This record gives sequence, C-alpha cells and structure tokens, in this order.
Amino acid sequence: MRHKTITLCPTTYEIARKMDNFSAWIRQELMKKQATQFKAKPEIEEKYQAYCNPCDLSYLNIDPDMIKGMPCKECGKKTFYLGLVE
Repeated sequence: MRHKTITLCPTTYEIARKMDNFSAWIRQELMKKQATQFKAKPEIEEKYQAYCNPCDLSYLNIDPDMIKGMPCKECGKKTFYLGLVE
C-alpha cells in the first residue's frame, strides 16, 4: 500500500473519525468511481498518460483524475501528467 494524505474540514473529519476503516472506504469509493466511469462510457477509447522520467515508464488510464499525480510504481516519485493520448 502507498500512503496519501488528505485534508478534511472539521465536519468530514468527525465523520471519518467515527468510521471503522476510513482508508478501506476511500479505496472502495475510488474503485467504484473508476468502474462506474468505465461502464458508463465503454465505447470511448480515450486514454490518458503519465510518465516517470527517472524510470522511463509510461502509465495509461481511462480516468484523467486517477492518473494525475500518480506515483510511479517503480520509484514512488510523482509522475508527469501528459494528458490525452491520441
């Protein structure tokens, strides 16, 4: 697992504090978002790309929000968002 810090307002902090496993819930909601977006637009072939310069690796995803700021799976450094792949 990789760590990601989020900022919560006082209200959302209280909600999260009362949950048994807030991190698991966040992961589940993110996966639902990706699955829902894919099911809603299966005919779209658009892919977005991020690149890790030190590792010379590219990553693709159909959701631009999921790939922006994505850490490299090799070195863990933030990848560079390249945008829509044509």
